[in-house]
Amino acid sequence: MIRTGFLFILSYLVGAVPTGYLLTKIMHKKDIREYGSGNIGFANVLRTVGVVTGIMVLIVDTGKSFLATYYFSRIFEEATLYRLLFGIAVILGNIFNPFLKFKGGKGVSAGLGVALAFNPFSVIFSLLAFLFTVKITKYISLGSLIAATVYLISNIFFYIYTDYDIYSAVFAIIIFCAIILRHISNIKRLIQGEENKIGTKKQ
Repeated sequence: MIRTGFLFILSYLVGAVPTGYLLTKIMHKKDIREYGSGNIGFANVLRTVGVVTGIMVLIVDTGKSFLATYYFSRIFEEATLYRLLFGIAVILGNIFNPFLKFKGGKGVSAGLGVALAFNPFSVIFSLLAFLFTVKITKYISLGSLIAATVYLISNIFFYIYTDYDIYSAVFAIIIFCAIILRHISNIKRLIQGEENKIGTKKQ
């Protein structure tokens, strides 16, 4: 129990490392919270300071989330159950960041890392859906919403027709709900035609 609690807290702190904030501070001498949407995630970083830094944020956030979720869970016999537990902790750390007054990202990059730990095949489908949506519409938020939907549907399919366990499907439901909730303001702007596209400045 003590070990589980310690790794849960550690997973939370790994997720809370504010990559977007730190990289924009170090590389561009800017506080990303004062620009664009004010979010520290890769989408706002990409729009605010450029593709290179944005991609770096995506890679680091995804990588640390995957490593914490996958390797911490391997310590236990019921690895997939603990993968779910530690994955949730990582995403909570990303969204409710204790280092930045509990204001963090939208959980997309962290969710991607955890998703890789659960089902990399579904992640491939989701990434293809994300890239296709962003290519056609130029909306990163819409791409994230579509990717979460594809990940959910494909995981349910894997659970029904393959030997993937229930925890993968449960995580897919959780991350889908989390991304929808974190993108409510984006959804409203999409409906109103006011959402910012790639290559445009946040008003």
